[in-house]
Amino acid sequence: MKHFKGNKKPYIIRLLAAAAFFAAALIAFLPQDILQNTSVSKFFASLMQFNFAPALVRTVANFSIIALLIVIFHLVFAFLFGRYYCSVFCPFGILQDIIGTIWTKISKRKTGCQKNLYVLRYSIAFLALCFLFAGVSAVFRFFDPYSNFGNMISAAYDFKTPHISAYVAFFVIVALVIFKNRLFCTSICPAGTILGLFAKISPYKLEISKDICKGCGVCEKQCPTGAINSKEKSLDNERCIRCNRCIASCPGGGIKLVRGKKNKPGFDENRREFIKTSAKTGFIIAAGTLALGSGALIFAKGKDAVKNIANTFKIRPILPPGAKSPEDFIKNCTNCGLCVQNCKGKILKKPNSYFKTVHVDFSEGKCEYDCKNCSDVCPFGAIKKMSLEEKQNTRIALAKFDPEKCVKCTLCAHICPKGAIEINPDKTPKYIAQKCIGCGACANACISHAIGMVSMNAQTLI
Repeated sequence: MKHFKGNKKPYIIRLLAAAAFFAAALIAFLPQDILQNTSVSKFFASLMQFNFAPALVRTVANFSIIALLIVIFHLVFAFLFGRYYCSVFCPFGILQDIIGTIWTKISKRKTGCQKNLYVLRYSIAFLALCFLFAGVSAVFRFFDPYSNFGNMISAAYDFKTPHISAYVAFFVIVALVIFKNRLFCTSICPAGTILGLFAKISPYKLEISKDICKGCGVCEKQCPTGAINSKEKSLDNERCIRCNRCIASCPGGGIKLVRGKKNKPGFDENRREFIKTSAKTGFIIAAGTLALGSGALIFAKGKDAVKNIANTFKIRPILPPGAKSPEDFIKNCTNCGLCVQNCKGKILKKPNSYFKTVHVDFSEGKCEYDCKNCSDVCPFGAIKKMSLEEKQNTRIALAKFDPEKCVKCTLCAHICPKGAIEINPDKTPKYIAQKCIGCGACANACISHAIGMVSMNAQTLI
């Protein structure tokens, strides 16, 4: 920070806040076998629900008052103060900052003013939102910064298992940062685009004082988004992520957050540019509306379409308690991996070539009877919130016995938390399906592998 000669306090405060929230995100995705304290893990995982993108998805796909309030908070905050979310609360954005800082140190590169790719970002955001409102979160998930961060970080913790999608996402974002620093945030991220629109119409703008500015260009070189044009002494608040580097680097203190002035009557260049932009935006909206109309025809039978996707599984997956059915889960889950990392029994697994979504694998454990971490931490509402009692009575699978393999050890009956297994006088187990919740405790305890777990079409309460 030796090259910064301006007001460093806003930058340092932003940096400390971003570091704190990034550390919280790293802790939230720690596997349960590393972070043994469940209450600490759940606390940090709960903080991730404050992220804008998960709250937006949860509001649209699985309506929640809390999620809606979080969305409103971020929109109001962006309207009043700009896109601080992107530089303070978004872990994916902070990760890009870290990569960008390292690359700048190595290459000695300065960013400079960049072209405003508003057509690209509006198109991506509109397309993602259309699919989201149509009941398919896959497109939004592809561009969602939070889900991509979770995918990459959880893969880093589980380096023994290959996670191809996480590796691809990481190398793509590194390439984008090397190419144009925070290009993803300014031209690709749908969450950033929405927040940017509210920052654009805000009465409070970060502006370059033309009276103070000497045109040295230091602020433009420091801006990671390329939102500053030092020659024109202009700053694009829609793309600005409020990293405060420009404020810290300006030797004359000429960049400040001010209340925007009303334009004087008359036709000037700014108004002409506004009309041009409005015309282009109108064209994009018209094209998007046409696309939405076409999409409506495609998704008129959305449930059937998702059901067909679910039916492509070779075997219907066993899902975490609260996931309802594969059809519902596919629509809402973005595969961020937070439930996987916080699973006490370590039975939740990330998507693989066999199952295209998060699923239960009883080969390494059981669904702990006194745990509902997945329900508590899911930021998207794909796993519904429920009480421990409700979770303990939710059937996610059914046990299947092979009497020929049974060695009559009776361990299954002793371990079953629901009393769904009784022992006959000859020590053979008697299975009572009506009581079974499919937690996998019996299969996990069976020494002869005589018990397997069978998936269901939909979860039910017993």
